[in-house]
Amino acid sequence: MENPTNANTKKILIFIVNEIIYGGHIQCFSALSIIFLSAILLKIKITLDILIIVYLMFYAFYLYNRFKEIHIDSSTNPQRTKHLKTYLKLIPFILYFIIITLFISLIYFSNIWVLIFSLFLFALGILYTVSFKKITKNVALFKNIYVSIFFALLPLYLLIYYSPLITNFLITATLTLSLFIFLKTFIIQIFLDIKDIESDRKEGLITFPVVFGKEKTLKFLSLANTLIILTIPIFFSLYLNIFPKSILMIIFAVPFSLYCYDLARKQKYFGYILQSGEYVLWAILILVGKILL
Repeated sequence: MENPTNANTKKILIFIVNEIIYGGHIQCFSALSIIFLSAILLKIKITLDILIIVYLMFYAFYLYNRFKEIHIDSSTNPQRTKHLKTYLKLIPFILYFIIITLFISLIYFSNIWVLIFSLFLFALGILYTVSFKKITKNVALFKNIYVSIFFALLPLYLLIYYSPLITNFLITATLTLSLFIFLKTFIIQIFLDIKDIESDRKEGLITFPVVFGKEKTLKFLSLANTLIILTIPIFFSLYLNIFPKSILMIIFAVPFSLYCYDLARKQKYFGYILQSGEYVLWAILILVGKILL
């Protein structure tokens, strides 16, 4: 007979793992990783407060989205729905707490320009679930572009948050990094749409996998992802010398993405979980590159 203490500990651990996977925390870690790797590449010293603010902001977006669309997810993401239902009644209170904590943190740590830009980002995040998702029914790839722009704004958010000495070189580097993140996020979002083909088709959403199918989408992603990750770091680091050599470490993320695609091809949901956290791998690789190169 299993010890009650061990059984409770096991339940808690399972809940924590499920919460990290299905509660939007991997995406939050990805946002933090973009801030972290941007700080290394742009040579900006960051503090704990920006990490707390960005995490709270992204967690609010993803939790709100999952809460509002739980009835849709029940058919395509049953495990996520099952997990969220364990504390469904608490989600509104959690959201209120997160939002209040977020705005208190912004008022305490930031200036008026950071507050305005944060409110802009917050509105973008919430409005997608409330209004903008419907546009995907009429505009192909709107969802992918929307989410990619959102993540691509994070290097600019870092720049505004710390307001370093702004130079033309720093602006160029920031915009280039934002473009890189936009393209990579666009690829990631197309990949993540594969798991939602059926639900997106039922909703009438025009996503890449819905239009071209799973197999053609995976072939396109394998080529596009490899091309983007191999060319941009090399061109902007070695040729234009905009970024330090540590960005070249991102090249080692190519096999990681191909492995995720292979898992998806084999109907393994774990591939989507891994891919959604690729920016965490980027941050680790760039940190290692900073130490070694």
